[in-house]
Amino acid sequence: MGTLTSVFKLTNETDWKTKYDITIYQMGWRLGGKGASGRNANIAQRIEEHGLHLWFGFYDNAFNVIQQVYDANGREPGTPLATWEEAFRGYDFISLEEKINNEWLNWPFTIPPNSQTPGDSTPLPSIAEYVPKIISLLFHQYKEFLSLNPHSNVQAKIQAYNSSPTFFQVKSKYLPIVMGVSDDILDDGGKFIFTASENLSKQLNWPTLKEILKDLLQWITDLGAGTPDLETDLRRLFILIDMGTATIKGMIDDQVITKGFDVINQYDYRQWLGLHGAKPDTINSALVQGVYGLVFGGKEQYTFEAGSALRGLLRLGLTYRGSVYYRMLAGMGDVIFGPMYQVLTKRGVKFEFFHKITNLELDEQNSISAIDMDVQASLKPAFTKYDPLVMVNGLPCWPNLPNNQFLAQPIPDNVNLESYYSKYPPESQKKLVKGIDFDLVILGISIGALPTVASQLISKSTAWQKMIKNVIAVSTYAFQLWLKPNTTDMKWPYADKGLGLLGSYQEPFDTWADMSDLIDRESWPTENTPKNIAYFCGPTPQPYADQILKNVLNSDFSDPGFPEKETNLAKNYALDYVQNLTKHIWPGIWENRTSFDFNTLIDLKNGQGEDRFNNQFFRANIDPTELYVMSFTNSSSSRLKTDQTSTFPNLYITGDWIDNGFNAGCIEATVMAGLQTARAISGEDFPISGEKDI
Repeated sequence: MGTLTSVFKLTNETDWKTKYDITIYQMGWRLGGKGASGRNANIAQRIEEHGLHLWFGFYDNAFNVIQQVYDANGREPGTPLATWEEAFRGYDFISLEEKINNEWLNWPFTIPPNSQTPGDSTPLPSIAEYVPKIISLLFHQYKEFLSLNPHSNVQAKIQAYNSSPTFFQVKSKYLPIVMGVSDDILDDGGKFIFTASENLSKQLNWPTLKEILKDLLQWITDLGAGTPDLETDLRRLFILIDMGTATIKGMIDDQVITKGFDVINQYDYRQWLGLHGAKPDTINSALVQGVYGLVFGGKEQYTFEAGSALRGLLRLGLTYRGSVYYRMLAGMGDVIFGPMYQVLTKRGVKFEFFHKITNLELDEQNSISAIDMDVQASLKPAFTKYDPLVMVNGLPCWPNLPNNQFLAQPIPDNVNLESYYSKYPPESQKKLVKGIDFDLVILGISIGALPTVASQLISKSTAWQKMIKNVIAVSTYAFQLWLKPNTTDMKWPYADKGLGLLGSYQEPFDTWADMSDLIDRESWPTENTPKNIAYFCGPTPQPYADQILKNVLNSDFSDPGFPEKETNLAKNYALDYVQNLTKHIWPGIWENRTSFDFNTLIDLKNGQGEDRFNNQFFRANIDPTELYVMSFTNSSSSRLKTDQTSTFPNLYITGDWIDNGFNAGCIEATVMAGLQTARAISGEDFPISGEKDI
């Protein structure tokens, strides 16, 4: 997506051909990298993804670019996904899972939508402006807690507190700060302290605000004492307030407000919260775990640098436009990369599929002098161009296998041209030469492949060596199920909230999403049409994750059976999941049963028992270009900017692994990087939302 964004931006002007001649070289048969998806023609044109892909409502740059793409593509009204509004749907409900006393509990969140449109140009808040927003959010949670517990003994404790000498002291202490506020705000200590906090944060009186936050925490702690009947609700309220106050205190003490988020990247996010007073229950909560889940961090497996984590969390929760997150109403390849390809092809950008880069060569000036590649497949003489897309229910889509009708030598179905482990021989080799085939190079291959394709560059540059050492990409697992019952029948407790999204659950599949809005985009026979599609994903467990990373860093792809071994491991973990963990989210399947009912799974082969499960979709993302780029503690300082490659004067790098200003693995960071690359090449000065904190 980084490269495609760069090229899209460079070709936005009608006269772009007077400046550039652009060719994109792509391994295999489809665009998208780890965001690619494919249609399985042998199984109802079902959508098969690398994992779960969602777009959050704060993705200003990504939404802006894709809106331009849909406008430029100009599909006829009434055709499938003719507009970006038809291609995306906003959602507002998320459930986090917490394990308390060895029992899984749902922690539901409904995040109210607003009237904004994702991708608009409204300026983002300053870091200081996040503080009153955090306090307002906590105040909302506090009021919601009171409304859900109107007759509890907590109300009596609140009234007793309001008449106590303690509250008299608090009221006297902060009365000047809340002068002029309506009297009903003073009905209880919580509202009083919250109001004082919000007012003071707007005045930027940080020392006094910290004192108020300490009183606030003490107040909520006293409120919760001796109320076992409200243990869950009060515990969650405390976690929210504890997390919020620790965040504000840390932002003040560590000068995040004046210096930006990166100033705290030497800490892991959990560590940073603890340094600023967050209690263990908060640090180990589902809420904090959800932050790590967004980046495949695992419960204890990986660190997440505090600045990048906090930047992402505040953007997600406080700057979303419309809905907190959006789903694509087809595969990511269909919704994003199909239209991208169509637009760029219409504009005259050339695509060379089946070209796998094997090496970048340097000359004496350290310019890229040649690009070596394997030509994986060639066209039949009757064709001058490979057509990568297929039509599914009127929508242009990417198949999960090459379109062999165009190829001189058909690719067997069991050959994966996207895998570095494949021993399938290339048809030929090709060498592109500087000054003849190219002048400038955009390197948009993910960082996991750089030890293999850019070893000369790494050996020449200590900055590149540092980047490769510290900016790490890790493997992930995913699987998809197609089911006969819907979530209402399966008794997912929040079926009335719309399609479910669950996080912070048991690894390695800590995330589940109900993707049933994709059923109509597939082509199931009437008698075998699913009523539910379920996606699961999460981090590859140890020691398998370390072995995959070792292979990638050492460019060791010598074992052609390794992909099958890893896929089988992912399948085994998925089988354990459905047999042991689906009872919590789908209790209806388990009614009057002691085991998972495999007959609830759709299987066109009509297998029996576990065979029906084996015919679902499983994926182990183990190849260099499929890995997820992490933001380990203090790793952003090792990232290079797109044009920070003066060692190699004709090279630009792009992707979510460069220093793009967001620096966490997501489509927004990737698009930001692509825009930065286009800006550096063109010399055009245009703003990119969110690329600078200050």
